[in-house]
Amino acid sequence: MPARADIGIELVPADPLLLHAPPLRRTDSNSPLLRRGGRTLAFVSHYLPRGHTYRRTGENSLWPGGALDPVKLLDDPTPEVGKWIQSVWRAPDGRLFGWYHAEEVVPCAKPLFLPHIGALWSEDEGKTWRTVGEVLRAPYAEADCGYQNGFLTGGYGDFCVVPDRSAEWFYLHYSSYVPDERLQGVSVLRYPVSERDRPAALELWRDGRWQPKVGLQDGPPIFGVRRGWRHRDPAAWWGPAVHYNRDLDCFVMMLNWTEEGDGDIVQRGVFVSFNDDPANPAGWSAPQRIVEGGSWYPQAIGLGPDDGDTLAGAEARFFMSGYSAWTIRFRRGGTRPHFAPLAISRQTFTELFGIAPW
Repeated sequence: MPARADIGIELVPADPLLLHAPPLRRTDSNSPLLRRGGRTLAFVSHYLPRGHTYRRTGENSLWPGGALDPVKLLDDPTPEVGKWIQSVWRAPDGRLFGWYHAEEVVPCAKPLFLPHIGALWSEDEGKTWRTVGEVLRAPYAEADCGYQNGFLTGGYGDFCVVPDRSAEWFYLHYSSYVPDERLQGVSVLRYPVSERDRPAALELWRDGRWQPKVGLQDGPPIFGVRRGWRHRDPAAWWGPAVHYNRDLDCFVMMLNWTEEGDGDIVQRGVFVSFNDDPANPAGWSAPQRIVEGGSWYPQAIGLGPDDGDTLAGAEARFFMSGYSAWTIRFRRGGTRPHFAPLAISRQTFTELFGIAPW
């Protein structure tokens, strides 16, 4: 796996900033954020009483400042299943296309979940949404109550969607929790942007090339696991967040790493990887740790008037679970300076924000 010795990273303290607002105490997924014409539009999600998403806006501000408004799914075929909107893309005609992480309850001794990924669209700036269809789903029969991680019984979820630079393909980087540990980890699918009204023609990466996805076929992960999700203490990558960095002229992926947990998917660090082109999944660099500890769902969100969670420059805000107290700076060229990962303990996080991380 290639390394990227020419990119330096620095996390610098900044004034605390939240993507969410009361009554939410934290966000529970990747949070899409888009800007256009001086207006900021953000979507934040929570898990109680079941997965759902709020819309929050800001006028003439880089960050949302308004109240949380619950979004409405107008034709939700399974309203009893929680749904978190984790990625949003604006089409040239102004319509929004989104993708959700859904969790179907599995009645084990302790209720667990089988996640899947679906798509939707909105014509009113995300106030209401209509479903497009499921994109990636494992059979319910695969749900395995023998999983001991405390949350999941298999399936797919915790993802992000980003188009390539020509807006020809959507690249769906997702977490695979399927029974076969050889296929667990962070994986990628793609499908044409032209199929956005009806996700079809899914392709997976296998044997060094893109191939049509047939049935329940899975490709190998970009980043696999050391110890699978069946265990109480998985050692695994999950929850990718990808943005295109215009100053680096490459794509940046942030990842969660869990290890040595106890049925709680404990957070052991945040890592970053780089790739010049998502069409080459083998091009992602070896993950580099930037945070020891921390919290779930790391994201870099750009500071430009048209930036967001999928577009940033050399300087961006670094978030975890919707909280930010840091600017992240990227630098390309020359010798990479020594970078010691930022240690963010449970106590540090609580002191900064008045709430403990997961």
